[in-house]
Amino acid sequence: MTKAPIESKEKDEPTLDELRQRIDRIDESIHRHLIERSEIVQALIAVKRTHKPGAAFRPGREMDMMRRLVGRHRGILPITTVEHLWREIIATFTHMQAPYDVIVEPGVELRDVARFYFGFTVGFKDASDSAGVIEQVRQADGSALGLIHNHAEAKSAWWVNLSEDGVQVIGRLPVIKQPGRPVDLDAFVLSMPLMDTTVPDMRLVAICAPHEEGVDAAVAAMGGQMISTIMQEGHCECLIAVPFSVADVEVEKLTRLPHNPMVIRGIVGGYWSPISLVPAK
Repeated sequence: MTKAPIESKEKDEPTLDELRQRIDRIDESIHRHLIERSEIVQALIAVKRTHKPGAAFRPGREMDMMRRLVGRHRGILPITTVEHLWREIIATFTHMQAPYDVIVEPGVELRDVARFYFGFTVGFKDASDSAGVIEQVRQADGSALGLIHNHAEAKSAWWVNLSEDGVQVIGRLPVIKQPGRPVDLDAFVLSMPLMDTTVPDMRLVAICAPHEEGVDAAVAAMGGQMISTIMQEGHCECLIAVPFSVADVEVEKLTRLPHNPMVIRGIVGGYWSPISLVPAK
C-alpha cells in the first residue's frame, strides 16, 4: 500500500525575504500617497488663495477624520502610534498651507504633548505662563496656536481673558483617552477665531459665583461639567463645559439661583469630546 506524501507545514509560510519585500512595497506605497497628498494640498492652496492660518485649521474635520480612523483600526499596532503619525501629517500639511507657531506654557510634559500633536515641522515658542500664551496668540493675529495645561484646581483664572471674538479654546487634548497612553496631559488648544463652521460637542462657559457651595450640583443638573475653578478675590471663578444641545436659557438659570446666583462672563470656546477607549478584557 502506497503511503500518501507528507505535506510540509511550512510550504505556505512566506520566507523572511518575502516578508521584507512586502514591507518595502507597503513603505513605497505610503510614501507615494504622501507625495500625492502634498500635491493635492498644493492645489488646495491655489484654490483658497490665502495664507491665513485661520483658513487652514479645521478642528471639526480633524476630529471627524480621527473618529473614522479609530473606527476602522485593527491589529497589534497601538492606536496612539497611528494617532501620532496622523497628527504629524495633518499638522505639517496645515503648516504648508499657512505657516504657524505653537505657544506653550512652561513644562516638559506640556512640551511633549505639543510635539505629539503638532510634530517637528511647526515652530514652538515659550511663554512664561498662561497669560503669556494668550497674549502671544492674540498678537499673532491668526498665525499661532496656544497650548495651556488644564488643572481642575486652577493656578489662575486664565479663561476670563478669552472671548468669542478674540482668543478662544478650539480643542481639548488628548484626542484619544485610553488608560496608560503616552502624553495624556489634559490641555486646551487656543486660537483666534477660525473660519471653521462646524459645531463642537461642548461649549466652554466662564462663570463667576459668590462662593463654591452648590456650583457643581447646579452645573451637573443642566448636563454640564466643571472643568476648572479657583477662589479669587473673595469669589469663585469657574470654567464649565456644557453640551451644545443645552439651550442658552438653561445656562442663564445659573444667574437666578437663590443661594448662590452666578454671573455668566461669556462663552470662551468649545471642543469636540475626546474618544474614550476601554482596553479589551
